[in-house]
Amino acid sequence: MDILMYACSLDANMREAPIIHLRGVDSSIGQAFIERILRTDANLVIPKEHYQKTSQHYATELEYSEGEIHSSDEVPLSQGHRLLLIGLGPFDEESDGEVGFEVDGLEVILMTPAHYNFEVDTEWIDCHVVVHDVLPRFPDSIWSPVLFEGWFDQLHANTSPSPQGETRHWWVSDIDVADAFVRILMSDEPFPSELKVSGRRAWEQSQTLEELSLLFARTMAGRTGEFGVEHLTAAPTPTIEVKSLKAPSTAPLSIEQNAQVRPDLSPLHDLLFRIDGDGWRPLIPIRTALMHSLAGYIQ
Repeated sequence: MDILMYACSLDANMREAPIIHLRGVDSSIGQAFIERILRTDANLVIPKEHYQKTSQHYATELEYSEGEIHSSDEVPLSQGHRLLLIGLGPFDEESDGEVGFEVDGLEVILMTPAHYNFEVDTEWIDCHVVVHDVLPRFPDSIWSPVLFEGWFDQLHANTSPSPQGETRHWWVSDIDVADAFVRILMSDEPFPSELKVSGRRAWEQSQTLEELSLLFARTMAGRTGEFGVEHLTAAPTPTIEVKSLKAPSTAPLSIEQNAQVRPDLSPLHDLLFRIDGDGWRPLIPIRTALMHSLAGYIQ
C-alpha cells in the first residue's frame, strides 16, 4: 500500500511540471543541461546507470531547487514527455544500441556536433539540432573542436600554435547552448524539424589562437607564481563584428566558401523570441568560454 501511495504521489507531482528525459549526460554539454534544468521546476529523467552519481554530485542544488532528478527505470518514456539525445549514442538502454523510442506523443530531439557532418535518419526523431563550434568546459571526444587538441599540444610544448587553413569559427559556450534549449524544453512550443545553433560572431583562427595563447600563458604563470608585466596587462578583446541572424541567400558555394558562412540562426532566434521575447543572445563572453575549455585541457 505504501508503494502504491508513493507511486500515485509521484505521478501527481510530475504532471504539474515538464518531464524531460536526457541522454548523453556524461558529456560537458550534457552536464550543462543538467545544471540549467535544475534551475527550473522540471522533472529530469536520466539513464539509471548515471542516476546515483549525478544525484550525489548535484545534492546541494537538489536541496534548494524545485526541480527533481529521476532514474529512467523509475520514470519510463511516455506521452507528453520530451526526450533530448545529446551526441552520437547509443542512446537506447534496452536494445543494445538500436534506436527504440516508439512512444506515441513523445517528442524526440537529437543534438549532434556539426563537425561530424553525417546524414541523420529523421524518421525516428522530431527535431535534429546541429551545433556548430561549441566550446565544452572539459575535453570531449565528441564535442571538442577538432583543432583544439593539436593547438593545446603545441602550447604545452612551448611552441606557438599555428592556424590550420583559413576557416572561421562561430564559437559558443556549452552553457549558452544549454540555456537556450532548456528555455524551449520548458515551453509549450514544439521543436521544428531542424535547428542550427552557433555563436553570432565570426572568429578568425589567428584571433582564437591569440586569445588561447594569452590565457595559457596567464594560467601557467599563475601556477608557478612567475608573473610578468605581459601577464598582468589587460589585453584588448579582438574586434569582431556581429553578423545578421539569417544566413545570406547566395548561389551555390564551394566547400571553402561554405566554411566561411555562418549557419542560419533565424529559426532558433524566432522560436526563442516567441517563447520569452529574448531570442538567441549568447551571454558567455568567448574569452570566458575559451578559458573554461583551456582549464579542462590542463587539469
